[in-house]
Amino acid sequence: MKRDFLYKFVKKNNISKNLFVSYVTGSLLLFYFLFITVFGEKGLIKYFELKKQIKSKEIVKFELQNKIKTKKAMVNGMDPENLDLDLVDEESRKVLGYVGKNEVVIYREN
Repeated sequence: MKRDFLYKFVKKNNISKNLFVSYVTGSLLLFYFLFITVFGEKGLIKYFELKKQIKSKEIVKFELQNKIKTKKAMVNGMDPENLDLDLVDEESRKVLGYVGKNEVVIYREN
């Protein structure tokens, strides 16, 4: 049935065999390239997925940059030329567990 349709279409419009083959080949190539453009390894779907990954990685990068700034500020506060005594006291209590003379320590059981 399709064969009759194509045969009648070609005869009705006086399309030569070479022109018909060219149209079919061109149509198939066009369909192939459109398909690859959307679904291929470097297609639009992959592009949008990669764009989403880039956004999430930029958020992580921004958070890490903020942590680096905080650590650099702490390091600068511990520099002997710019010594911040409150920072030294806070870090020594946190890391080493030091307690002042008149302070009471209460331990909680979890």
